[in-house]
Amino acid sequence: MFFNSALQNERSCYNNNMSNVDERKITILRAALNLVRNMGFEAVSIASLAKEVGMSKSGLFAHFNSKEKMHLMILDHAAQTFSEDVFRKSLRAPRGLPRLKVIVKNWLAWYKVDGGGTCPFIAAAVEYDAKPGRVKQHIQLHMNRLIHSLNKSIELCVEQGDFSAKINTQAVAFELYSLIIGHLIYLRTLENKAATNIFYQAFDSLMNRCSAHQDKI
Repeated sequence: MFFNSALQNERSCYNNNMSNVDERKITILRAALNLVRNMGFEAVSIASLAKEVGMSKSGLFAHFNSKEKMHLMILDHAAQTFSEDVFRKSLRAPRGLPRLKVIVKNWLAWYKVDGGGTCPFIAAAVEYDAKPGRVKQHIQLHMNRLIHSLNKSIELCVEQGDFSAKINTQAVAFELYSLIIGHLIYLRTLENKAATNIFYQAFDSLMNRCSAHQDKI
């Protein structure tokens, strides 16, 4: 995803070439992403996606040339969608803690888009964990960018005086990311109706521990 250079430090660091993809392929990738969120990556083949979008296998194959390339492009599409819906939309909020809270709110809402589903990055990470190659490298690329963007948002909280300058921003990013993934498991896998309430209790506790007010106690 491409960002205006003047805003790049405040925006997500995703940087793929989806803006060059034609609208027909975008429609196909949206359908593919929905399949991934509900069935996992390995279930999304040229045949299954062709059936989903009402195309012939040969017609769909012309768009991707291989299952591997298709999975790479699905990951790129997921990254751009996530960046737009979670990070870019948060730029409307003031820098610092208000923006971080919007990011978290957008992130939880992103799991419910188009009927909901699991996180495509986590699904990919699990399925390709023991499979070295281009797809796993692509997963690492996008997840590292995601975590970098989250860490940058936490650094802005320190810069704005919302968080203590003593905190380890990388450790806070790790803890917050772990809470978000834990929420997804409680919500989707365990079907725990209290998942969101539990998440926000843990999130508020983390924010309080990071607060600059702790320096004055």
